[in-house]
Amino acid sequence: MAIKDVQKYIDECGLVETSDEESEKPIYRKPGFEGIRSFGEMEQTFSQFIREHRDAKRLNRAQVGMMVGLHETIFARYERAFSKLQATRLIHLCEILDCSPIEMIHAAAPHFFGESRKEADDKLKLMLRILDMPASTASSLLSMIEGLAGED
Repeated sequence: MAIKDVQKYIDECGLVETSDEESEKPIYRKPGFEGIRSFGEMEQTFSQFIREHRDAKRLNRAQVGMMVGLHETIFARYERAFSKLQATRLIHLCEILDCSPIEMIHAAAPHFFGESRKEADDKLKLMLRILDMPASTASSLLSMIEGLAGED
């Protein structure tokens, strides 16, 4: 059963009415540190992230395109933010470029990670360290944190 008061939900979530060139109707978004970034700006951030990580791995577009199953010119559309990344393609590219989708999301929407840029960056660093931990260390850390938080 749907909630009765959607405005109450909007207010509780801190959403604000805005517009985006991709939608004819008003949409509701959560502001980030610099306000509300358009979907196009986030796509630009994704494309820059992909390009930088591809370059860091010393791969060219043709090589990554081949691994993604696309012709080089089609893959280039992602690096120019001409084509939108679907979640499945984003995950696939992160597999190929040996990075975490968390890093890419942080680049486009850091406000999901904290109340300030520093807090968001610190939490990202912590998450990446946790991802690199051996399973036994992560399990011990989780037990310790749950104990501190008073959870079972």
